[in-house]
Amino acid sequence: MLKHQHLKSTPSKGKSPAIFPTRRPATKNVVYQYIDTTFPNSENQFPLNGNAGIGTKAPQAPLEIMKGAGNVSKKNILLQLSNIWAEGGQNEPTVMFSNGDNSDPKNTSYWTVGARVSGDNVQKTPQSFKVCFKAPGTDTDQEYFSINSYQGKVKIGNVNELVDGYKLFVEEGILSEKVKVAVKNSEDWYDNVFTPSYKRMSLNDLDSFIKQYKHLPDVPTTETVMKDGIDLGKMNGILLKKIEELTLDVIDLKKALDETRAELKALKK
Repeated sequence: MLKHQHLKSTPSKGKSPAIFPTRRPATKNVVYQYIDTTFPNSENQFPLNGNAGIGTKAPQAPLEIMKGAGNVSKKNILLQLSNIWAEGGQNEPTVMFSNGDNSDPKNTSYWTVGARVSGDNVQKTPQSFKVCFKAPGTDTDQEYFSINSYQGKVKIGNVNELVDGYKLFVEEGILSEKVKVAVKNSEDWYDNVFTPSYKRMSLNDLDSFIKQYKHLPDVPTTETVMKDGIDLGKMNGILLKKIEELTLDVIDLKKALDETRAELKALKK
């Protein structure tokens, strides 16, 4: 059984001190027993060599845990990881996937999957499930992904997720082949522009507005966008509204031009 030691470091935001297994633990605990020999009806198997099984006599991996289906309306827990509860604790039951290089702490590389589930009545921060990575040559691990207990907010990278009104927070950006935005409110989509009751701003008034405010009506200013960002659904709705208004303006100009042409043609006669 490997013991662990922490290197002293001052972790930055989103990072925590790396954990390094010692090369030669002070004591070794060897557990072995042929359960099936002593207890032939046992569902477990712990041989000296080969795969160990809990709930199965034919394990297909170094450790396999199997349990009956049970009540399908409830969680079927196969493994439970727990820390002793502490009121001010930040205990994180964690599973580590290591490269196994214990020749030097700096060579150690690993992924961890864990959950901060204990106490924390002192710092009052949300509990979280997270995935971290420690690269060779570093003495801290980096949190790459987390889901916190405050409304189930999801964070990817080093970004502040404690902002109300949002569920997903991503550092740097998102590259996607397709994005679909659901529009919950029909008032955010402006088919009413084509109804007889809709009142458009005259071109003269629009010209005055642009000269005074340096942006189109209903379109957010640069300062607003830099501060609050852009709601893709609402922004696309506003752009659609401007296109529809512009289309009607073009149609009106075409009608006026046709009338002028007809009048000029009549004068020539």
